[in-house]
Amino acid sequence: MKKIIATTVLITMFSATVFAQTTKAGQEVLKVNADYDKATLNGDASFFKKVLAPEFITYGPDGSFRNRAEVLKRMEKEKAAPTYKLTALSSDDVKVKMAGNLAVVTGQWKSTTTTMENEATPHNDEGRYTAIYEKRNGQWLLITDHATEKTHTATELEPALKKASDDYDKALKTKDAGLFERLLTEDYESTNETGQVRNKKDDIANMTSPDLVFSSIKSEDKKFRIYRNAAVETGSYSAEGTYKGKAFSEKGRYTSTWIYKDGKWQMVADHTSVMPVKSDQ
Repeated sequence: MKKIIATTVLITMFSATVFAQTTKAGQEVLKVNADYDKATLNGDASFFKKVLAPEFITYGPDGSFRNRAEVLKRMEKEKAAPTYKLTALSSDDVKVKMAGNLAVVTGQWKSTTTTMENEATPHNDEGRYTAIYEKRNGQWLLITDHATEKTHTATELEPALKKASDDYDKALKTKDAGLFERLLTEDYESTNETGQVRNKKDDIANMTSPDLVFSSIKSEDKKFRIYRNAAVETGSYSAEGTYKGKAFSEKGRYTSTWIYKDGKWQMVADHTSVMPVKSDQ
């Protein structure tokens, strides 16, 4: 509650404050803010342990929020098992406003990320942020921050979505469990033509099973519809092969739902329907 009151007072005092880039305190805050970008780029958790206040809360573009412990845990998890590469991060148009031991920093951020695959296509994001610092015992601590993100157009997002779809086809043909793991969300579910539902683990096991052997499999007539960070893919498929030694040949249609998060597309749901075999009569 104390910090909420302090923040409210600071906002009401904006008319009485001046931009403080040239003051000693303003320069100190700007340095911490710049070091924040460097630490984020380098994955330096030790910096965040020193700078994040005990009651720190960060708010994301989607309205989600994390506290200090959650931020540090996520950094440690990402460092141990990376899911993406942050290759560039910068702040522009950075401004500081001071009110005693409180400082508000606003600016524009830009980042470039790639997935972990070799020769992955770089993905660029940008937005704006507001960060509130407080000086305690001679050290500037980050109390809270909030970031917004510029919405990508469907044209910007479609190439990466098409590649993810092609990678899924590749995983089917090569039985690449690792590729499936990266392409499917943790809460992924598939529904087949009989109504059977499988989760991520079971579907990967089924698609990579030695009992299932494809002699040919292909997808055609792909169409994509993108709605902000979600997309629907529809298309047709044909497959031939054997299952537990028994030959099969089928054609069908599918609907896949994708979600865009952390700079990559992942499939969250998939449904297939087998088309009836046409009679010769």
